[in-house]
Amino acid sequence: MVTAQQPMARRPAPRPGRHRATAAALEARTASIVRLIATGATRSAVLEHCAIYWGVSPRSADRLLAAARAQIRADWQVERPALAAELLSALSEMQQEARESGDLATALRCIDATAKLAGLA
Repeated sequence: MVTAQQPMARRPAPRPGRHRATAAALEARTASIVRLIATGATRSAVLEHCAIYWGVSPRSADRLLAAARAQIRADWQVERPALAAELLSALSEMQQEARESGDLATALRCIDATAKLAGLA
């Protein structure tokens, strides 16, 4: 029995001189935008960066920006006790380094921050 095959949906051909980015390139671009956001870059700065370095349109840059923001949200989706433990650990290490270097003012600020985070102050 012979059945008719459904025609496969085709993506439109890319415009001349335009190439689709690989998954690895998109991942690298997203990571780059995450770093830009972390340093305080505005949307317009991100759009400019995308246009200069990758030659992408504002619409494509907005998609990359949305992916970067989603990655940032995912990175911070941790339970409060786990985040508190990580912060307490970091403060403890900083306090120790401050004491070893003789920076008692910083060590005291670490102690104060630890007490506040633990709900003791």
